[in-house]
Amino acid sequence: MHVIYLHGFCSSAASFKAQLVRQYVERDEAHSLFLIDLPYSPEEAMALVESHIATLKGRNWGLIGSSLGGFYTTYLSEKYRKRGVLINPAVYAHQLLSRVLGENKNYHSGQVFEFTEMHLQQLELMYLPQLSQAENLLLLTQAGDEVLDYQQGVDYYRNSEQIVIAGGDHGFADYAHYLDKTFEFLEGQHND
Repeated sequence: MHVIYLHGFCSSAASFKAQLVRQYVERDEAHSLFLIDLPYSPEEAMALVESHIATLKGRNWGLIGSSLGGFYTTYLSEKYRKRGVLINPAVYAHQLLSRVLGENKNYHSGQVFEFTEMHLQQLELMYLPQLSQAENLLLLTQAGDEVLDYQQGVDYYRNSEQIVIAGGDHGFADYAHYLDKTFEFLEGQHND
């Protein structure tokens, strides 16, 4: 199983969830991982990921996305008919991130970047009002998320498998407990 991990806004491949996935993949030779720092431009981020997807001919692959990465995972899962696991996903990323227009700083690298109206428009173009293959998605969400309203995810992914956890936070600090479930779900269906 090849896994594409997509991190959240202002995050990076160094995030603790990304590193948990990397360590999990490294323990099993049957797994491989695509994990990079995504560009801040949504359009550039998707171009980069889709150029990688184009190299995966015939391979079984799935997606894991956290926050904004969950939004991207939803878009790519629908487009390519692949399974995806969403960790506290930003359902309405184009609305949520309107709060952070202007200068932002990456949590890990400290790099400062400008997030613009154009970036919001790029996100809006990726937003899917309805999911045609909701069964390909697993929602992992924590009710204590302080960044986004977990109920939006529960409603939007109502036809997907869901694990809703009381308490918690946006960072999903106990994600290690859900790694087995993540990979079981991704491997549960081979729809090349």
